[in-house]
Amino acid sequence: MEEIIPTLRKNISQFLNRDYKLFFVNSATFGLFSILFDSSINKIGIPDQGGFKGFIEMPNLLKKEYIEIPTDKGIIVPKFKKDFDVFLFTSLSGYISSNPSKLICQETKKIGIVSIEDISGTFPDKDFGWADIIYCSTGSPKILECGYGGFVGISTEINLKESEKVLSFSHLPKSYYEKLYTELENSNKKLNKLRDIAQIFYKSSLDIPYKDPKSLSIFVKHVAPNKSLERLNREIRPKMGKSLFTKCPRYDRIKESGFVIESIKLYGMGTEEIKEISEKIEELI
Repeated sequence: MEEIIPTLRKNISQFLNRDYKLFFVNSATFGLFSILFDSSINKIGIPDQGGFKGFIEMPNLLKKEYIEIPTDKGIIVPKFKKDFDVFLFTSLSGYISSNPSKLICQETKKIGIVSIEDISGTFPDKDFGWADIIYCSTGSPKILECGYGGFVGISTEINLKESEKVLSFSHLPKSYYEKLYTELENSNKKLNKLRDIAQIFYKSSLDIPYKDPKSLSIFVKHVAPNKSLERLNREIRPKMGKSLFTKCPRYDRIKESGFVIESIKLYGMGTEEIKEISEKIEELI
């Protein structure tokens, strides 16, 4: 155990853009809670859509104020006022559209706002992960898929002693670190495969308004998704999980009517099998 943890920290660090103190946690939710727990954080900025649902739940639980900032259909416009202490965002808005991570972090730094980025949907892509604090889920389904857990990185330039103390309480078994070691080795290959899966759906006749080459999920615009989703869920089963689809509007995807195809749940299927699913969706809706 004493040897594998430093090795994992070194292996993760090579995929990151900044120097971070890395903490392994039982869940990314606990990681976010630990960060926001710090008494230096009182007001929290969040995007008005496309973020992790915990962005709303955690401040309420900690009795801290949060302020929603308007986005351009989920994509963050990096123009900020010093209305909050920290700004929470995801590398991929709703797993659908890329956020300008580096620019966001440059702009927040200029006015003294601490940036916190969820990199679960883009690790190990170095176009993302520029924040003062990063965190990554290794639950299911995720790029780094250990079934549970995650890690938090706090920049060496940031002083959050209270948060670091809480994070240090988290302990995981050796089997977790061994699994994460394997997942790290496979992460680039898996991320590229997931993006290839999205491209298969982009080539269909489905009404897909946002076609980001780095997305993990595909938003299909639909005025009445309820009935279509009933049919889709009866006829189509994903590689993992109960449903391949997420009904919208919803905060953690996009606030438009339609549904999201969660392509990560198709990981492990062959190209032809995925094309058949795409054609089946076209037929059923």
